[in-house]
Amino acid sequence: MPAKKIIQREMPKVGLHETVIPYAEVVKWVNDKSVIIYGNIKGNRIPSRILEEFIQEAVKNGARNIHVYADGQHGIGGRIFSQGEPVKITIEGPVGQRCGSMGMFGTEITVRGGVSDDVGWINCGAKITVLGDATNGAWNAAAQGILYVQGSGGARCDTMTKHNPRFDPPQSWYLRDVGDSFAEFKAGGIAVVCGINPRNQKSVLGYRPCVGMVGGVIYFRGSIDGYSERDVKLLEISEQDWQWLCDNLKPYLTAIERMDYYHELTKSPDEWRKLVPYTPQERRRKRWFKVEMEDFRKNYWEKEVGKGGIFAEYIDHEPTIIPYIVTGQYRRYKPVWANEKYAPPCAYSCPTNIPTHKRTALIRLGKIKEALELVLNYSPLPATVCGMICPNLCMQACTRGRIDIPISVKELGKASPDLPAPKKAKSTGHSVAVIGAGPAGMSVAWQISLKGHNVTMYEATDKIGGKIELCIPEHRFNKDILHKEIERFKEVVPDIRLNTKVTKELFEEIYRENEFVVIAVGAHQPRKIPFPGSEHIISAYEFLRAINEGKTFDLKDKNVVVIGAGNVGMDASVEAFLCGAASVTAVDIQKPAAAFGTEFEQAKQKGVEILWPKITEKYVPGERKIYFKDGTNIDADFVIMSIGDIPDLDFIPPQIHTERGWMVVNEFFQTSDPKVFAIGDVTGLGLVTHAIGHGRLLAEYLHGELMHSPVTRDLRARIPYERIKLDYYERCRATSSLEQEAERCLSCGSCRDCHMCEMTCYWGAISRVEKSDGRYEYVVDENKCIACGFCAGVCPCGVWEMVENI
Repeated sequence: MPAKKIIQREMPKVGLHETVIPYAEVVKWVNDKSVIIYGNIKGNRIPSRILEEFIQEAVKNGARNIHVYADGQHGIGGRIFSQGEPVKITIEGPVGQRCGSMGMFGTEITVRGGVSDDVGWINCGAKITVLGDATNGAWNAAAQGILYVQGSGGARCDTMTKHNPRFDPPQSWYLRDVGDSFAEFKAGGIAVVCGINPRNQKSVLGYRPCVGMVGGVIYFRGSIDGYSERDVKLLEISEQDWQWLCDNLKPYLTAIERMDYYHELTKSPDEWRKLVPYTPQERRRKRWFKVEMEDFRKNYWEKEVGKGGIFAEYIDHEPTIIPYIVTGQYRRYKPVWANEKYAPPCAYSCPTNIPTHKRTALIRLGKIKEALELVLNYSPLPATVCGMICPNLCMQACTRGRIDIPISVKELGKASPDLPAPKKAKSTGHSVAVIGAGPAGMSVAWQISLKGHNVTMYEATDKIGGKIELCIPEHRFNKDILHKEIERFKEVVPDIRLNTKVTKELFEEIYRENEFVVIAVGAHQPRKIPFPGSEHIISAYEFLRAINEGKTFDLKDKNVVVIGAGNVGMDASVEAFLCGAASVTAVDIQKPAAAFGTEFEQAKQKGVEILWPKITEKYVPGERKIYFKDGTNIDADFVIMSIGDIPDLDFIPPQIHTERGWMVVNEFFQTSDPKVFAIGDVTGLGLVTHAIGHGRLLAEYLHGELMHSPVTRDLRARIPYERIKLDYYERCRATSSLEQEAERCLSCGSCRDCHMCEMTCYWGAISRVEKSDGRYEYVVDENKCIACGFCAGVCPCGVWEMVENI
């Protein structure tokens, strides 16, 4: 073993003596990479600063495994530059404050016991594992890295944490609970509190958590007793949240040596919730009042100006005596014609916000052409998407479905393929580049072009349409209609550069030449699970695309297995039957929940068998069998893997942030580069209509930025179903025309001008007023209205509501 540099350190006075501690007694080399460092020699505690210098010198001399026997020293493990090779530090004994403070990437610290205050303070990337409790201020101001705690956290943990978008967000994990003022002024990062045997049974997050929190997310399991409702909102976790938790609990529990809790912590997503901060836009919309007006009047106003206020001398009656039936200012409530205050369920549930209720209203007025053309303001592909391939979330939400069957939005979509292209606005001279000509790219390019801006599209293949063109089987929809709509699209967006795969160099050129760049390349890179024999398996993307390009697969009399039973898996299953397969079996690790609509129904009709839960162990082509981890196996002559796709983002520069292979965007689809935006499947897998909705919303935002005009979005809440009076509508399933279908629409939240409120008002307080522009409104004469509420009770569409008369 090579000789190590000998360091002499002068110790401060201990009692009456000044001691010099030789290097050899403090640092014991085990081998070239491993060293033991002692924090106390012969009863003399080594100062924190001196101990840190010994650790830094050991790292400089090649130590990569450091075992520290601490004696309360501060800052152990911080500010270590690993120089490309991880430095692992194990600490035993009493640990002082700020363990791992300013810890760097490549540093891994394991504390075999509890830690004192401020563990992970201003952490810059180190991974810290505490096999005990962490006291106050854990993870304070951390920006990167991971903190794993086997026990509880003290007060003010996770305060002022932040997230550098160039790196993964910092994570903190607590097995039991945390103390008071948790996540105070938190500005980023992910915190997880598991709630296993918490000290505080009433609240695993302690008292007053999340005060001033503006960023990040907190996942927790267990009871809480209040939180800062002015700063954060309490939400149920999503499927993506649950998947993230399940995936990341394993390395956490392994690190803290508590893997036996994994089953308990992943029993059900219903046991978990999350706290996220309000966005700046949400904060601006909220009005927070610290004192109720009545309390203010009694306890503050009248205390200063006297009972009755400054107008007391003019009041000639006792203010507490009001007649039984009153009008005007004495009414406690008053009726309001809240026309279109709420969004109808159809438009609210449609990711593109297509206003089906407005289209049916136009049809009822005899304006069929205008009704059909209205949809082109929202989507370039209404006949293809709304009419054929969309699962029609609008119809699933339709209030009419509570009476008989939903309004047939598919029929409205099917009536749209031959509509002429809308007229574009006058050219503004502004330029936007769109990379990718799938549904998302087409949508944003269509909308921006209609607003008069110049758009250049770049597409890697020789066709536009993305996965609609390349992967959706032809038996699912009429491609002639798609091609009609594509031709209409080209009239609006003529500058489309096909067979142009964007490289890093081309991206830089596009970036320089345009005011904004939109990335909409979708997800075309198949995801595969590696297991023995997986190299002999074809992905669903490759299989479906090959078929769409005219290639045939000879599957006659063969047994086909599809790994993954989602929508794409169902499409692949049907195509396998069409290629002659004798049997098709789809397997999944859980009960299939992702497949729905046409895909699932066609697969069932063809005879697809679905097996779950099945986790593939290996595929043996020679035996023509696929084996599962439960010990079973099935015949498999041909295997297709359908577990999703991910984007190919090789062309984007490193300063544009991604997480787990997906582009990260804010609520305006803006990436970490303010000039670059991303929409569609490149930000996460979704429906085609999600991609089109992304494009429309982004176009509104970009138009506002280019024209320096405020951006407004429809943020109305969905109208509650109970506001719609279903008793007024008869069951009516069969329709033969768009006119009849439009009559079935309940016009949720939008006045149908039926005059029922006007006719019902006994006092004649409601009247219809015609406006000069052809519109109308219903108004209330407050001197006649007695606030009986009959108007609100009788309105079929839920337009009238009673509000407090203040």
